Amino acid sequence: MDVKKRQPIGVELVKRGIVKEKDIENALQYQREHPDKKLGDILNILQVCDPNVLIEAIGDIIGEKGILLTGDKIKVKLTDYFSLDVAQKNKVVPFEISAGKIKVCFANTVNTKNINAVKLLLLNKGLVMDSYITFENDIDRILKSLEGEVTTDFEVASENNDTAIGLVDSIIKTGIKRRASDIHIEPMADQLRVRYRIDGELFTAAKIKKEKQQQIIRKIKSNL
Repeated sequence: MDVKKRQPIGVELVKRGIVKEKDIENALQYQREHPDKKLGDILNILQVCDPNVLIEAIGDIIGEKGILLTGDKIKVKLTDYFSLDVAQKNKVVPFEISAGKIKVCFANTVNTKNINAVKLLLLNKGLVMDSYITFENDIDRILKSLEGEVTTDFEVASENNDTAIGLVDSIIKTGIKRRASDIHIEPMADQLRVRYRIDGELFTAAKIKKEKQQQIIRKIKSNL
């Protein structure tokens, strides 16, 4: 949630008796050391009060519906609606659907560009978006837990193909199966990332151990 530039939110939380002035002072000190963190998220990290009460109060102050997003509240499969990469880019998690309306949680509802992008994706699937706000750490934790689920099918295939030939064949066959328009094999600092473009969206399909990189590159080049 984008509250670090909204000093009145801290004042309002104190007025409502949600937190104390000392809590805001400690949060601002923490923010000076961690400038990427927002005030509401910091108050949650510092555990100054009940997180349910805090997020609902913040939502009310900024005119949004606040919810503490936990695993038991998630009733849908994220990748049925958009890719994990889209979710990570926009800091968003869908959690419930009913009668053509889908509830989604954002870490930042001030960024209208991100919200509109997700809204359009869902409209294209015939769904009306009902937006909520939650703590960024909870969004990150949930998305991190989903990384393994998204890549499980491919990784099982990869484990059975220790050779470069087997890995490259598996990458291509999986891309064809998923009807990818193109395949991206991207060298990272500590791994090789495989991404597919499907219906115009890029999403991560697998992460391969770094030591396999040169073998795979040589195999791909030999086929050019």
